[in-house]
This record gives sequence, C-alpha cells and structure tokens, in this order.
Amino acid sequence: MKIGYPNLPPGISKIKIGNSSYNAAGPQDITGVGFVPKIVIFFAYGLGGAGKIFSHGFDDSAVHRCVFSAGHLTDISSSGAASMVVQIDGTNVIFGSIQFMLADGFRINWTLTGTVTAYFTYIAMR
Repeated sequence: MKIGYPNLPPGISKIKIGNSSYNAAGPQDITGVGFVPKIVIFFAYGLGGAGKIFSHGFDDSAVHRCVFSAGHLTDISSSGAASMVVQIDGTNVIFGSIQFMLADGFRINWTLTGTVTAYFTYIAMR
C-alpha cells in the first residue's frame, strides 16, 4: 500500500521518512530514499548523561544547522557546523552533517569523540 502526501508544500514533490543510527567516525550512506533530496530534516537523540539528549536540525549539504541539548548541561545550544549533535557529556559527543547528496539518498559525515550512538529519524524532501 502506497501512502501519499496530497498536500505537499510548494516546491516539494517527494518526501521520504526513515530511521537510522550511527556510533563511529567517518561516512554513513543513507540510501533507499528514491530520489536526490533537496533538504533533509533530522530528529536525533542519544542515551546516557544526566539530562535529556536531543537534536533537531536540517541540512542541504551546504547549510548545516541544529539546536540540541547536552546530557550534562541545562541550556539549549546550537550549531552552524552540524545538522545533528548528540552530546552525552564534555568527552562523549558525535556530530553529523550531510557531506553530499546521492542519487538515492545522502552521505552523512560523522565526527566522534568518546563513545556515543546517535539515533535519528530523517525527513528527506525533493
């Protein structure tokens, strides 16, 4: 059964929603999207730390932006260098941003310090 999106915003012709996770440094290819995305929205979280750990961001491979909470801080932070930040504490953090779009998805480049797993849902749009 195919689920459609009859009321897409102007300029958006396709949407794909998916989930993944990552816990290493380096590239991660997300494929199976079915098109070359124009933009991807991310909702990420991590486990551990004393507080809530989440990240909400977007990426078009040129502009990377997110807001996030760190497990050891009470304030909300932002990043103009990553579309996902999962920070357990000052020594365990993973940053992700789209390096480039693929014919069937996108490649995320991850930077890791310590031990962290980023769990995320993405909304890819064309």
